[in-house]
Amino acid sequence: MKRLLIATLLLTSIAVSAQQPETTSTNPAPAPAPVPAPAPQPSAAPDDARLGDIVRIVKSGISEGLIAEQIKQSGLSYKLTMNDLLYLKQNGVQDSVIAALLATKTAEETRPAPPAETVYSEVLLVRGWGPLKKERPGRLVMKAGTFSWIDGADPKENFEFQVAGLEKIWFTCQAQTAGDVCYQINFQIVKGPRYSFRDVTRASGANTTVKAIMDKLRTDYPRAPFGPNDH
Repeated sequence: MKRLLIATLLLTSIAVSAQQPETTSTNPAPAPAPVPAPAPQPSAAPDDARLGDIVRIVKSGISEGLIAEQIKQSGLSYKLTMNDLLYLKQNGVQDSVIAALLATKTAEETRPAPPAETVYSEVLLVRGWGPLKKERPGRLVMKAGTFSWIDGADPKENFEFQVAGLEKIWFTCQAQTAGDVCYQINFQIVKGPRYSFRDVTRASGANTTVKAIMDKLRTDYPRAPFGPNDH
């Protein structure tokens, strides 16, 4: 009887163990590492260093219309590269300002190129004064701030001088009823000789060539040392 009781208890324990679900011990999976936010891209350095000034002006709060107008009136030319455009956009420069910068390149390309040289043939080189005065025919050529005299008879008489090396530029004029007629243009070199060129049409009362020389000088070199006329 005792053995039967033990056997019954043993069978009951085995049956209960079989009904319980098998459990396995597992470690929890590690949480995924957070993905770092992309670092902000540094501002590209412009190929044209002058654009740094444009960015500073824009960030100062001046209206884009005023900035665009100033760019237009400055006379400067900007040839923007893709790197320049990226730099401007990253620094908050408005499209209207960028368009004004791009327009300066178009204006530069459409501007007519200055002539390679200007030749004045209707002049005489004046040497000496009074009875020793001599007038030599030839051509006065102006190119990139340099005057060249091409003598019509003797190449040994050719010479050059620079506008930058002048001490004084002035007319010699003759008083007439209708007003002064300036028939000769003079150039005094700093610590050097004086060169005078007379208009070949002086006898007829004209001065077209020497006037054209002076007008070009005043246009191209407004700060040249222009002096008062003499008679």
